Amino acid sequence: MAEFGNPEVIEEEVDILIIGGGMGACGAAYELGPWLDAAKKEGVDIKVKLVDKAAMDRSGAVAQGLSAINTYIGSEQDPADYARMVSNDLMGITRDDLAYDLGR
Repeated sequence: MAEFGNPEVIEEEVDILIIGGGMGACGAAYELGPWLDAAKKEGVDIKVKLVDKAAMDRSGAVAQGLSAINTYIGSEQDPADYARMVSNDLMGITRDDLAYDLGR
């Protein structure tokens, strides 16, 4: 594994480089699908790469906000259940008091 002070440098040649793993970048990657399919039918192979600075499973500013949808799913859970679910989703990197308030 590369150290932060001496990262491993990997050079790749791509046709489309998407920087970031947030909602905008992932949306752009998804929307490319039909264009890539059309290019492939014409015999053109396009290489796409999405890169992000952090691990995809806990990176991104939208993760906390999207979990708010669970508050509308039903009223059988109490705010503590919601705060626990958010903490589990984000690998414990949360402010439980804020998640609890959001769950109320």
